[in-house]
Amino acid sequence: MNLSKKTILITGATDGIGKALAIEFSKLGANIILLGRDSSKLDTVYDQLEHSYESQKHLILEVDLALLNNESVHEIARVINDEYEALDGIINNAAILGTMTTLKDYELSRWDEVININLRAPFLLSRTLIPALEDSRMPRIIFTSSGVADVGRAFWGAYSVSKFGLKGLAEIFANELETTSSIKVFNFDPGATQTKMRASARPAEDPNTLKTPNELLKCYLWFFSEDSSESNNHYYKFDELSKKVNA
Repeated sequence: MNLSKKTILITGATDGIGKALAIEFSKLGANIILLGRDSSKLDTVYDQLEHSYESQKHLILEVDLALLNNESVHEIARVINDEYEALDGIINNAAILGTMTTLKDYELSRWDEVININLRAPFLLSRTLIPALEDSRMPRIIFTSSGVADVGRAFWGAYSVSKFGLKGLAEIFANELETTSSIKVFNFDPGATQTKMRASARPAEDPNTLKTPNELLKCYLWFFSEDSSESNNHYYKFDELSKKVNA
């Protein structure tokens, strides 16, 4: 698949799924906007991106999503508009686990941090960048779901609540935009994957039994394909979508 001249913003781009997507998408010609809060990790990933395609241009945005507000998100939009003609996609991948504890014992400051990064920031970014997306021929907003977005589970606290909220946010964006815009909105649950977050949540689990982030590539590429334009489904789990893309 050729992604040349497509510009894609990836949050949480310094580790795990976000890092893998940034590197692999760049190999297919995409302009990658790396968004993260660790400058050293951002520089490391930037150096691993492909730079050989004509007019290929990558960008680093060092942003703490926990502190994102109306002023800073509009500054992000201004920088993107200055650097690129259009924004073709947002992959809202960044998230933190928070504390695995009872709601009764959950610290408010930690709760706010999880909600801000996992739910508030994707809302602010997606809302504010709609004008840039509408300059694209085939724009996409992709949210990242989780198994704990479907059924509440003890001890998953703010993380689970944020994913419940994100599922609703994606559904509302999709419903509002489907008749007024060419923007397609998807919410994707990648399932059990070898990431630092997964290891933190399930420390006794053998990571070798899990798929790698690179095994998700075909699914994410499908979201940017012509085939996805015909889809009336906005929510996909990995097992379902992988069968579809490998059929």
